[in-house]
Amino acid sequence: MKIVIVLLVSLVVVSHCHQEKNVTSHASLNMPGETEIDVSNTTQQTSEEEKENDRKLMEQWTRMFFSMGRIPQQGEQILIFPGLFNGSTTVEVARPRELRNIDVVATTDNNSAILPAYFTDGQNTTEIPTVSTTINSTVSSFIQLSNDSRLFFHDEEYHFEDVDSLDEDQRQRRRLRSARNEMNLLNADEEHITTMITTVFSTARNFLNNETIRANVVQYLTQKMRSFGLVTGNQIFHPIEFAELFPEGSEEDVPTGTNVIGILPGELWGTKEDEVLVIGAHWDTVPFSGGMDDNGSGVTAVLEVARAMTEGGCRPKHSIIFVAFDLEEVGCLGSIFFVRDFLIQQILQPHGAKLKGAYVLDTIMNYNETQFSQTLSPEWQTALPLFWEDIQAENKTGDFLAILYRKNVDATLADTLAYNWKNDGKPPNKKKSQKDNTADRNPRTFRIDNREITIMKTADKAVETVKSGSSKYRLKKVRMDLEAEVGEQLERLTAWIDLLRSDHSRFWYHNIEDYPQSFPAVLITDTAPYRGVMQECYHQECDSSSANDDSKFADVRFLTKTCQALIDSMVSLSESKCLFQSQPPETNKLRRRANAKQSTSSGSHLFASSLLPYAITLVVIRFITYSS
Repeated sequence: MKIVIVLLVSLVVVSHCHQEKNVTSHASLNMPGETEIDVSNTTQQTSEEEKENDRKLMEQWTRMFFSMGRIPQQGEQILIFPGLFNGSTTVEVARPRELRNIDVVATTDNNSAILPAYFTDGQNTTEIPTVSTTINSTVSSFIQLSNDSRLFFHDEEYHFEDVDSLDEDQRQRRRLRSARNEMNLLNADEEHITTMITTVFSTARNFLNNETIRANVVQYLTQKMRSFGLVTGNQIFHPIEFAELFPEGSEEDVPTGTNVIGILPGELWGTKEDEVLVIGAHWDTVPFSGGMDDNGSGVTAVLEVARAMTEGGCRPKHSIIFVAFDLEEVGCLGSIFFVRDFLIQQILQPHGAKLKGAYVLDTIMNYNETQFSQTLSPEWQTALPLFWEDIQAENKTGDFLAILYRKNVDATLADTLAYNWKNDGKPPNKKKSQKDNTADRNPRTFRIDNREITIMKTADKAVETVKSGSSKYRLKKVRMDLEAEVGEQLERLTAWIDLLRSDHSRFWYHNIEDYPQSFPAVLITDTAPYRGVMQECYHQECDSSSANDDSKFADVRFLTKTCQALIDSMVSLSESKCLFQSQPPETNKLRRRANAKQSTSSGSHLFASSLLPYAITLVVIRFITYSS
């Protein structure tokens, strides 16, 4: 038996934010004291001194991880956002091609380019205005802003034309079906979800594999959001200040990342009364993994929510931002740049708007009804003991989606999703709601078999299971008794580090000076590497649609249910007015049957009314004959 003295959880968080099982990290730092000691002799024990060193090391890496947002920006950053910035186009006609003719660095045998073709590395950028950062002297000092949509496109071969064509065919069918009252456009479309998750988002999207494919995915995401009518942009960043996170540890080997962002402006857009909502997921993968569950499932859900709200004719009161983060697998870098340099600087600060909350989606379609298919890491079990007890009480069955939240900060986001999961978007029954609230205000105590039993009010439950009213799928609200404000004492987060290795942590503890430290956000997940087949396929090639044909770990209907609950939650939280109201599948079937029955009944009445004149004539003739 072997014990790794270095705390692997910390190493994984710093290297690529997600814990990776049975795979050597592709983006690790050279941690001091990284040694492995063989302790096959069972009598050998870890000394108290070694434990103390481990604890200090873990605290050190925790402080470093949550201080990354304060590291001064060294690489260039470009925001290409047509329509968002004041002024006209900022790039001349000849500029796009010039931007693409840059030297690239080959990192693989097939000479794939590391730098995206549209990144301006070492080019003359005087035609693009420079904006100084005033929020924090220790963060980015320059961000280039462009309104030129031509920078979205590149000269490389595009591989997703067939997917685009299929998407458009499906869009036309939805319009026709909606016109015939056969489909509610505000309902999640399983066909659309299946197309995205089995094609684009089952393709390896890591910078070490094929930069052309990555550029194609960025173009697909950008065109998709633009087709929905969102105000769409690319946030391109070159994180050379984090070079040590990458394989070679040199600035030359650091790739650029691209966050793809779409905005659905609300009625209060550009005012201090706007309470902005964010829904996001990372689109990148680890090397050679198709990333179907991690995290094609999350990006698919983000796009489906955007599709439903735009095609469903929703006009939100509060603005919504849809975002696909890049380089999550390398220290959650994309979400650092998004929160620090876009959300705060470009959206919240200029007008004094607030962030109402963020839904962060990470691996959300692994569903397993088999007993003993669900496990948790020792770190999860220690941090969330009641969650682990709940799983054990259900024979470790992985048939649920989990939403992780902090009680005093994120409860509204969690409660809203739980309500819509259970009620399928139906409006609340006021009388029932009032009664329920009264009952939950105080604990109820009663006796069974001489034992005193106390049922705590709902708000005090650390784990709450929510059943759907229209399907077998379940949601578990998992409360984390985690402090929202830790100030400079970042080491207080050490015990929770294994639960903070996704993009939600960049909202919770972005650690930007002169700004509130914590934003409301929740993590929605199927627990990633701790369920069924994904215990072996997490960060492996078998996390793909082709492998799923055999192993069946990914459940599209489970993902569709999640999309529907998110659609209803975003409509509710943004206070949107929509042309449609979402309805469960059974309701749609009943409505179609009623329409068919009404059509048949109308036809019968029409036929009867057409015979009425002949009937009257016949009666008159018989009366005359009888009278004569």
